[in-house]
Amino acid sequence: MVIDGVEVRSVPAADADVLALAAAQQAELAALYGEDQPLVALHDEIRFIVLTLDGIATGCVGLQPVAPGVGEIKRMYVVPAARGRGLSRVLLDAVEAAARADGLTRLRLETGTKQVEAIALYTHHGYEPIPAYPPFEHEPASVCFAKDL
Repeated sequence: MVIDGVEVRSVPAADADVLALAAAQQAELAALYGEDQPLVALHDEIRFIVLTLDGIATGCVGLQPVAPGVGEIKRMYVVPAARGRGLSRVLLDAVEAAARADGLTRLRLETGTKQVEAIALYTHHGYEPIPAYPPFEHEPASVCFAKDL
């Protein structure tokens, strides 16, 4: 999918745009679910893709290898003002391409029950529900999905 003014680039977890977008995402999730949600810290094993719209960092997604052939999607986020333009699909396509390039054959992810747009995005793109995995297995607001690439 090509959208005018959109660029994606691969960056490390310590990138300033990733840190700002992740902080915005965490604030949004805290408002939705409360402060006591499991939080996986950003670290060097997570490679991020930042999406810019007309030069402004507007979204991100992380890819973390978790087992042989398996990766996990982390911190998929698009700023609220830019939603509804297909940017999440661009990020999802980019992270799947990165996973394939890394030799991964399966992707998994966790999202929340109140994030109906995210659930719709993932299921529309072939992600199927799976049992919750650590650290989410005891979180009633967590739902997990996976897709074979």
